[in-house]
Order: sequence, then C-alpha cells, then structure tokens
Amino acid sequence: MTSKKHRPSEGVAFTGLVIAAILWGLSYPFTKYVEDCPTFYIISIRFAAAAVALGLVFWKKFKLFNMETLKYGFLLSFVLTSMFVFNIIGIRYTTSVRASFFTCLSFLIVPLLNAVMYRVRVSKIIGISASICLVGMFLLCYAPGMGGFSLNLGDILCIVAAIAGSLHIIFVEKVAKNDNVDSTLFTVFLLAFISLWGTIIGFFIGDLNYTAATPEHLGAIILMGLLCSAAAFTLQSNFESVVPSNRVGVIFSLEPASGCILSVLLLKETMSWTAWLGSAIIMISIFYMEWANNKAAKE
Repeated sequence: MTSKKHRPSEGVAFTGLVIAAILWGLSYPFTKYVEDCPTFYIISIRFAAAAVALGLVFWKKFKLFNMETLKYGFLLSFVLTSMFVFNIIGIRYTTSVRASFFTCLSFLIVPLLNAVMYRVRVSKIIGISASICLVGMFLLCYAPGMGGFSLNLGDILCIVAAIAGSLHIIFVEKVAKNDNVDSTLFTVFLLAFISLWGTIIGFFIGDLNYTAATPEHLGAIILMGLLCSAAAFTLQSNFESVVPSNRVGVIFSLEPASGCILSVLLLKETMSWTAWLGSAIIMISIFYMEWANNKAAKE
C-alpha cells in the first residue's frame, strides 16, 4: 500500500516555487557566459550533471522506484525537450526580444489549457494577476523596433514552446499529487532523459563535436545544471502538489524578470527603465495574487 506524500504548507511551497523561478532566471547570465558553446552541447552536459548530482544526493530514493515514476519522467522529458527545440528554432526567425516575450506567456496559457483540458475555472484573482503580469512582461521585453503585432514563423514557434512549457507546469502538478510517484526520483529521470535527447540531437547535428570549451565554460555549464536544473526542477516537482498550476504559471513569470536583474548584477549588463518597471509590475502581480488568495482563504 502506497503511503501519502508529505505536503508542505502553502507558504513554504510558494517560497520554494519563487526560489525555483529565480534559479531559472540565473540561467540567463549563465547562458550568456557560455553563449559560444553549441545549444545541445550545453543541454547534454547541463542535464547530465543535474541528473547525476540529484541521483547521488538522493540515492536512497531509488528504493521507491516503480515503472509509473519512470513513465512520467520519460513522457514529460519529451514535453520539455520540445520546448527547448521550438524555442531554439523560433529565435532564428524572429528577434530575441519578441522571442523572450512569446516564450514567457505561460502565465496566460496555463489557465487557458486548464480550462480546456480539465474544465478548471479561471478565478477572478488569476485573471487580474495574469492581466497585470501581461503589462509587466510587455514592458520587460519591449524594445524600440520590436515590430508590430503581426505574427511571423519565429513568433509562432516560440508560442508553441510556451505551450509546451505550460503543459509541463500542468502535468507536473498531476505528478506531484500522485502518491505512487516520488517527486524527487521523478525529477532524476526527467533530467536524465532530457540529457539523453539533447545528446542524441547534438550528435546528429554536430553540436557534440565542439572542442573549444574552456574549463570555465564547463564549470559554468555544470553549475547551471546543479542550480538551474537539479535544484529548480526538484523544488517545482515537490511544491506543485500544494500550489495549483494556474498560480504557478504566474509565479514563474518571475523567471525572465529575475534573469534580467541577475544579468545586471553578475554581468554588468544594463536594463532600460521600461524593463525595470516591467520587472516591478511582474512582482506586484505575484504578490497581489498571493495576498488576494490568502485574504480569500480567511473569509
């Protein structure tokens, strides 16, 4: 008989998911630092390091292995890998600014997909939070000459990437609530399979033939794997059992905002006043959502 998972408090889960979003934001300056390395070279090493490290730290979890855990890790790895692939291809056919905007629309797409697939009603709080967040995301990604509102091929591919990322958020919630699946062990398999697909793709397109990586590059990729993959995805898979995916989608909008701010702090990059304002508005949308939900829970 399967025992029920330990459920953390909502406050702890919210904090953990915010930390996950910030850790994913940390991948922005890391990726900038190793930008000379081929994409699937990075994915292969990054996720392999994450899977190995997580497996070693939580090796006792393997006694909880079952085929259901392996199955979900396998299936969701396709969803996340497709997100990376569509985003990589999409950015070739549009501007980086437009790609950033469309790829980060999960806070809108998650509630829509939940409504269509599971008949989950979009609450007034989520609607207001997502609307505020949309304004913040536009300001964060805005740049003169970013183009009009017509969609090109690259924009569409980036939207498909955002849909894949949104599906991952929704499906992880289901996995996190499944008492037959250990969330941490699921994450180990998820990361291992993503590394496998990245290695296979990298082999066929020649990314793995790259030999110019410095020890500093390899160190940065491995550190990105430990922080932005192992730690961040473990936090997500363990805490989505408490926080509904509609709210998670809004919380994860903090990723691009924190990525920009961390790039300023670590790489001495500059941000426009609209980007600072957009980041502030995104944070306001998240804090409004949590304040409103806590208030509603007390009434």
